Amino acid sequence: MSGSLIGLAIPARAAVLDDIFIRPGVDEADYDSCARDLLRGKVTAAAAADACAKAIRPRDLGICVERITRNNVSGDDALSVCRQVRRPVEAANCVTEIARRAPSTATVNVLDGCRRSLLPERFSRCVVDLSRELKLATDQSIANCIDATDRSRDLLPTVLPGSTTTPPITTPPSGSSTPAPPVSPGQTTPGQTTPTPPTTTPGTTRPGTVTPQRF
Repeated sequence: MSGSLIGLAIPARAAVLDDIFIRPGVDEADYDSCARDLLRGKVTAAAAADACAKAIRPRDLGICVERITRNNVSGDDALSVCRQVRRPVEAANCVTEIARRAPSTATVNVLDGCRRSLLPERFSRCVVDLSRELKLATDQSIANCIDATDRSRDLLPTVLPGSTTTPPITTPPSGSSTPAPPVSPGQTTPGQTTPTPPTTTPGTTRPGTVTPQRF
């Protein structure tokens, strides 16, 4: 009996983990709403079916396409942007905000900027605010805000962590003596003599030795 209960519990737990980690935020209505929004945006049924089936969050994908197409953008162009971003709803808001504040901006530049940005809503605020306060062309603000992650080279370390550098060679000042190089065992320094053991003549003994006596 216990074995059968364990067998029933394992598939149930696997299903819960699948919903949490593999398909986050998906419910039964997400695919319906995704399909409706894509069809409303003039996306073909075949393209809508492929896009909604592969989306991690189908509802967000549909919202993204539907909002972008309100700005006189074709459904295919909107779908191309929404499928390439990590935050589809934010990307749609980005396109809508820039198009509303700067309607004369080239649509292709707006779509490309919102697609490339990792934080689309922050990117759109950057574009709109710089254009308004600095009297810049929107295309110039888009270029500046996309490149905002660049850093000055002066802020980077000149030596990489873990690298080694050769210590500088210094010469002693004139008049000072040069320290002698280290001496290895068995070597002598210049001007130093090696002591020689004492010699003995036949019939004499060295101090501390005992001469055996004959009987």
